[in-house]
Amino acid sequence: MTFPYRPLFLFEADTATIFEIKRLDIQSQNPGHLYFWLYFDHASGQLSQLNFESMTTEAGEHLREFTQGRLQFNATAGTFAPASGEPALALRTVTPPVLPAALETALFAFFA
Repeated sequence: MTFPYRPLFLFEADTATIFEIKRLDIQSQNPGHLYFWLYFDHASGQLSQLNFESMTTEAGEHLREFTQGRLQFNATAGTFAPASGEPALALRTVTPPVLPAALETALFAFFA
């Protein structure tokens, strides 16, 4: 199943990709129905949803808190610190945020 979406943020590391999309096919006033942060593990090919908790932005620095960890980023780079205590991921900001074909395929399979 495919659906219209807009990628909002895309961050890459050697072992994982983290991104946010907005689904355009859903009519809702609830942001939890429209916006999704996802984590793609390159080794396993698994896509999982990050459970959003909070966000802040100050002077071009962004912070997103998830049950699974903490994402800090700016226009060029970011860091994802897993809540599990595993080493933090150094991320590259991809602009514009266009999902590669393999990632888009995983995205559609995830929501199928």
